[in-house]
Parts: sequence; C-alpha cells; structure tokens
Amino acid sequence: MQLTLYEPMAKRTSKWIDGLSPEMRVSQAGYKTLRRRLRTVWSLLKPAAERADRSTEYVHQLRVATRRAMAALEGYAELFPRRRVEKMSKCLNRVRRRAGEARDYDVLVERLSARPEAERLAPLIEAIGKRRREVQAPIREIYRKLKKRDFPHVTRKLVNQVHCPRGDATFGRWARIGTERAAAAFFTAAAGNLDDLAELHQFRIAGKHLRYVLEYFAGAFGPEVRTSLYPEVERMQSLLGIVNDHGSALAHYETWRSEWEGSELRALVDEQITLERSGLDDARREFFRWWTPQRASDLRDRLTVLVQRPDEEHAA
Repeated sequence: MQLTLYEPMAKRTSKWIDGLSPEMRVSQAGYKTLRRRLRTVWSLLKPAAERADRSTEYVHQLRVATRRAMAALEGYAELFPRRRVEKMSKCLNRVRRRAGEARDYDVLVERLSARPEAERLAPLIEAIGKRRREVQAPIREIYRKLKKRDFPHVTRKLVNQVHCPRGDATFGRWARIGTERAAAAFFTAAAGNLDDLAELHQFRIAGKHLRYVLEYFAGAFGPEVRTSLYPEVERMQSLLGIVNDHGSALAHYETWRSEWEGSELRALVDEQITLERSGLDDARREFFRWWTPQRASDLRDRLTVLVQRPDEEHAA
C-alpha cells in the first residue's frame, strides 16, 4: 500500500473517514484512517509555517488536524510498530504545542479586535501581537525539520507497516470497543467536581477525545452517529470551548499583569481581567443550563446502545 500525498484540501481536512464499513478488516480501516490524518497534518503545516500572516485559519486547522491525528494514532496504535508509533506521537505532540501556543494568541487578538472599543485597546492588541509573532518562528522551524526528515516518507514507513491483530478483528468490533473505552473515560470525568475549573477542563479534554473517536469510527455505525450523537457532543464542546477561551485569556492576563506593572498596559489588563472573570462565570452557567443530569443520562444510554449493537445491525 502506497501513500498518495495530494488530494483536494476539502477532502483532506474532512472530519469523517469515508469508505469504511463494519465488516471490513480493522487493518484496512486503520491504514486508511491514519494515512488520511497524517497527510492532513502535513498539508497544513507548510501554510501554517509560511502564510500564517495571511490567515489565522492555517494554524487553527493545523492544531485541530494534529489533535485528530494523535487521537487516531492512539486508537489504532496496536496495529503499527510500537517504536514508530512512539516517535510519531512525540512528533505530533511537538507540532500541537507549537500550533497551540500560536492559536491562543490569535484568539486573544481576534477577540480584542472585535470589541467596539478596539481602537482604545490598540496598545494591548499590539503587545499580544508581538508575542504572537515571536512564537511563529518555532512553527517554521518544526516545518523545516520535518521537511528535511521527509515527513511524508516517515509517514509511509509507518502506515505501510500496518498488521492484522490476532483473529483479524473487524472494524466494527474494534470501533465498538474503542468507543466504549472513550465513553467510559468521558463519563468518569463527568462524575468529577465540575464546579472546579481544573476538573471541568479535564472533562472537556475527555469530551474532545470522545468527539474525535466518533469521527474516525463513524463508518462502523449507523447514520445516527453523524446526525444525532455527534452534534450533541459537538454542542457540548462548543459551550466548553467558550469557557476555555475565557479561562485561557484570564490566565494570560493575570500572568502579564505583574510583567506590565507601571506601564499603560496595566490598566488595560486589569480591565480585561474583570471582563474575563465575568465572562467565565456566564459561560459556566450557560454550560450547566445545558448539561443537565437528564442530558448526561440520555447520552450515556445512547452510547451504550451504540456499542452493544452487533455489526450487522449497523450495516443494515
């Protein structure tokens, strides 16, 4: 099996992995999924490194693509050589960290620039913009390194060594087990103290992982995953994303407050801290209005039915 590196961008960046069926061999599904996810990372790395000044979407999409690739690598790790999986995981994690730091600054600048008082906030926007420009260099550097190492070749060496697990399990069975594990981790996190911001953040991470699992295992299940279950998880992630944006902004501003003491930026930062605290409280209340015990119970029941249904019923 050979890796083709060029496809239309819309297809490469799709969240879904089309062409999979419950009865196919899991080795085929794993090959196709990981190939697509890694290819998407590579296709986005160059524009994120070289054209981020034209659009913040390049870095944003790179971070999302890298997270999806890491999730797929974890979901199919047993099908590939352990050492190659570990090396690829470390590589993807470095890309994710570089893109994540840059994306955090992009979000801050975008949110401030959208304010009616953006002109008055210009000194703060410029200060954050300067930090954003500084973290672009590591993205360019990791792109140069991976290009020198011939990342597409490294990817081919990994995905072409896919092997069949003992018993040559079907994709449907593999997907049910993987989804069940992700759902169990999600509901374990859901049982924590979600009033605590740190535990709420861990719940968000577990939900994000469940979302990625549903994306690459969707082909093993019926259409309800895409039309019903996934939108529910996506809505949850959207609400928690707003909470995270406020929490992340607040953490940055509180760090910068001491750094900028005595400067004109201090007053602007203090103002943003007050706004972000208020916004964080509002976002958390909005999430808990939506995430009720009944909604949680319903989602658990629906996921349980999904993973217990045999392959032939999903394929029907």
